Amino acid sequence: MLGAPAHPYTEALLAAAPKPIPGKKREKRPLSGDVPSPLEVPPGCAFHPRCPRAVPRCREQRPELKRLPDGRQVACWLAE
Repeated sequence: MLGAPAHPYTEALLAAAPKPIPGKKREKRPLSGDVPSPLEVPPGCAFHPRCPRAVPRCREQRPELKRLPDGRQVACWLAE
């Protein structure tokens, strides 16, 4: 379900992708922050350094993967 991403980082990545609709302007929402090193994964959620909606809990605790009512799975504190 790319039209309704459950994780804010996925939402930001989709917003950054070009839309192939001639003549239609899109809202630009570039990702900020540093891409973490795969050799030194940060504590908490691995996406928090670049997630536009990260909260303190994201920096401290790694969320567990859970199933949403629609069957999708997400590991995000904000998807509760």
